Amino acid sequence: MSLLRKDRWQEINTLHLLEGGVNYFSSLIRLIQAAKKEIFLEVYIFSADAQAEQIAKELADAARRGVEVRLIVDWIGSAPLPFEKMLRDAGVHFSYYNKAWFGKLGFSRTHRKIAVIDEAYAVVGGINICDDRLTSQGQALGAPRWDLAIVATGHIVEKVHATFLRQWHRLADDAMHLKNVIKRLLEHEAPWSSKHYLGIRHGNKPSIAFIARDNLHHRRDIERAYLKAIGQAQEEIWLVTPYFIPGRKLRKALIRAADRGVQVNLLIGKNEFAIVDWAVPSLYGQFLSSGISIYEHQKDQLHAKVMVVDRRWVTLGSSNCDPLSFLVNHEANWVIRNHAIIKDIRCKIADRAQESGSLVLMENFQRRSSFLKVLHWSIYNLIRLVMRIAAVGTRDKPLPWDIN
Repeated sequence: MSLLRKDRWQEINTLHLLEGGVNYFSSLIRLIQAAKKEIFLEVYIFSADAQAEQIAKELADAARRGVEVRLIVDWIGSAPLPFEKMLRDAGVHFSYYNKAWFGKLGFSRTHRKIAVIDEAYAVVGGINICDDRLTSQGQALGAPRWDLAIVATGHIVEKVHATFLRQWHRLADDAMHLKNVIKRLLEHEAPWSSKHYLGIRHGNKPSIAFIARDNLHHRRDIERAYLKAIGQAQEEIWLVTPYFIPGRKLRKALIRAADRGVQVNLLIGKNEFAIVDWAVPSLYGQFLSSGISIYEHQKDQLHAKVMVVDRRWVTLGSSNCDPLSFLVNHEANWVIRNHAIIKDIRCKIADRAQESGSLVLMENFQRRSSFLKVLHWSIYNLIRLVMRIAAVGTRDKPLPWDIN
């Protein structure tokens, strides 16, 4: 049986929550410096700022001391990477994901933020290799962006490690060469079944799972985990996302949860992309009418992607609640249940909503002019249409060992 076909839920060894770039990068640097065997890193944005340069230098130093370093960055998010020559000269193995706007994999991007060190530590979250006080273009932000990641140890690291290798070999020029087919068949078999949607009602033992969305076998795994947990919620939901453009299924799931008495809270990003800010309010009426609380994150940039359910289930990673994350991008999330870290995350979210969020009130929302109502509705549906068009042709090419 393949490693990835074994039980998706694993016992928890250790978990460490990283809040913001300061904690994330200091922890990542320590792990890189302590690495003895290998470092695997996959990110959407590897920017050109001083923080990114420090990470690049640490990776280069690790490669020069004999550590195997493999780096995947997204072509749209990171090309041209200014440190590419330095990294290659140091011996870092480097690959861009899906070169060109519409490459061999359509518009598909890797939006994952994962790191695996020595098959002992796995870091998964929403933080890019980018100074959180700057935009990816190097412009100063008013305050550091808010984001989260979790470092895990234990058997779950094997799944993250195997997922990175799947991505790496899919991008290789000689991926279909017979000797590599045989090698991968021996070392790395087919993916896990996606029939288990990682809901809440599976016992009270602390456990962790890893979901990596792709465009082959796992196209809807993350979305299904969201829907399953929302459908099983009994008390409370906190959903945090920078970009909130949900499809019909997610909207209905949230409204049904509120209708059966669950306290549903949304913390939504604001003031990053104007077109998204214009689109999202078209959804507010149906949510507010069902008693859902909506907080717009106003004071700084929200980048965390998290959902906490009943204070005993959480998913945290790179996936936004929009069609790009659910239908196009390669994403990676932790799913954790029955662990003390969940209450910690929930408290941080609630505090963030109170400190940096602005509660949307029904009376203020209803004062919109007819023009604004039509504008919000039109832009929302336009974005949905464009994203669905982008998803056309987005299909990963199966490798021979991908056959179920």
